[in-house]
Amino acid sequence: MSDFLSSDDEARRLAALRDLVVLDSPPEPLFDTITRMASEICGTPIALISLIDEERQWFKANVGLEAVSETPRDVAFCAHAIHEDSVMEVPDALQDPRFADNPLVTGAPHIRFYAGAPLVLPSGDKAGTLCVIDRSSRQLDDFQTRSLSRLAEMVSQALAMRRDLIHRSLTIRKASEDALRESKALLDRTGRMARVGGWIADIGSRLIHCSHQTASLLDLQPDTPLSADQASRMLTKDAQEKIRHVLGVLVHDGGAMDIEVCMTTASGRFLWARLVAEAEFEEGRAVRLVGALQDITERRQHKAELQREHALRLQVEQHASELDELLREREEMLDVLAHEVRQPLNNASAALQSASSVLLNMADKAALNRLGRAQGVMSQVLTNIDNTLAAAALLANKEAIELVDTDVDTLVAVAMADVPSDARQRITVERIATTRTILADMSLMRLALRNLLFNALKYSPPDSPVVVRLLDWDEPLATVIEVEDKGPGFDAELSPRLFQRGARGARTAVGAGHGLGLYIVRRVMELHGARVVLARNSPQGSVLQLILEPAH
Repeated sequence: MSDFLSSDDEARRLAALRDLVVLDSPPEPLFDTITRMASEICGTPIALISLIDEERQWFKANVGLEAVSETPRDVAFCAHAIHEDSVMEVPDALQDPRFADNPLVTGAPHIRFYAGAPLVLPSGDKAGTLCVIDRSSRQLDDFQTRSLSRLAEMVSQALAMRRDLIHRSLTIRKASEDALRESKALLDRTGRMARVGGWIADIGSRLIHCSHQTASLLDLQPDTPLSADQASRMLTKDAQEKIRHVLGVLVHDGGAMDIEVCMTTASGRFLWARLVAEAEFEEGRAVRLVGALQDITERRQHKAELQREHALRLQVEQHASELDELLREREEMLDVLAHEVRQPLNNASAALQSASSVLLNMADKAALNRLGRAQGVMSQVLTNIDNTLAAAALLANKEAIELVDTDVDTLVAVAMADVPSDARQRITVERIATTRTILADMSLMRLALRNLLFNALKYSPPDSPVVVRLLDWDEPLATVIEVEDKGPGFDAELSPRLFQRGARGARTAVGAGHGLGLYIVRRVMELHGARVVLARNSPQGSVLQLILEPAH
């Protein structure tokens, strides 16, 4: 029972429902046709015209639940929908506390999705709903929602007109004439409903009366009957054969017609149309066809676009597969670079280091200098290889790195150990910070700091010092590792894109870099949730800072 039973509004609504004289009436083709259209447009297996009585909901038209004519009102979804001013939609009844335990959800017909548009009478009272139901959860799109609402308007108007016809108590002949006239008026009103128009074909006269919207869709003069021959000429030859066969069965055996045909309008415009119709019989003989025409050109075009998109998606997937194969080959090449090239270079570097120690004891300064230059070149080659490998790995990395407590002094020491011994003497460390550890990936932070050191050493005078400074910041709270050099600074035009991949400048006569070192520094800091900045840049030197703020 609704809590409205005792209210004046509910009493007035029930009186308006009784005034329709429709409860428990036999099926009527117009309502059945509209209900089927709602089911087709919304893509649901069940559609109903439900009238909400005092203790029950009764189905005036029923698609998909033909064995059921009514259900108790207290379990009816439509009893909720009549309180709404627009379409009420329940995407998943099992997730809606109003309906999760409803026997129509937990048992037959196992409702999961429901959408109902109220049937509003001219008095403003709501007789029931035009609803669509599915056994799977889903949602209507905007077109389906608008169409359901507009089809509900058609049902409301048809119910009101039906009541008027009954109340007039006309003779059978007068009632038939009024029904034809009123049906035409009703079909004319469908012009406002999602490019759907109505039509009535009188079998005896072979004249087709079109609503204003149908006339507009076919580029015809309104209120001018269309002959069967004229209508036939608007169809393609294939469509003519198709519709001739379907209409023959419809007139002879009854049932319903629902086909899609290609047409040319009176002005020569191309149109895809959906034709829906039923035959009306008197004394066992078909006397007229009542139906609707829907412009589905846009839907057909949309379907074609979806097919094109599908083909494009397959093409993109093929390209992605080819790209994956290229990436796999790239990884294999990088492995070769890492193992087949880097290892021999490491061995050569170790041999040079050993030779350097021997020559140092022999006091052969000339040979020692040449060996030192060879070590520098070898160190630069190894650095370039490391940066190339790191760039490839950092670009491909999409997962978070593992951060562990890392001793800052150890980090600085291992980064300095990567610097050739003759250049290492130029580096001094100033510890101003009290912080001893940071959360970091040791290997990546070592690479970032090493790149800053190599950059400072390479682009500053040979005998100038390079300072590694450890700082604590309070605003913002952070641990800072800065590298200061006495070089000529960075080009002004390079500064805004200093940390971009491929950014190159000519700081000194040494020449331009490869544009990887500082880019890798930036990517390493981003993976740490940190940043690198150019803190000072002048002809007397520059300062680059690695800023690591604690995680919040």
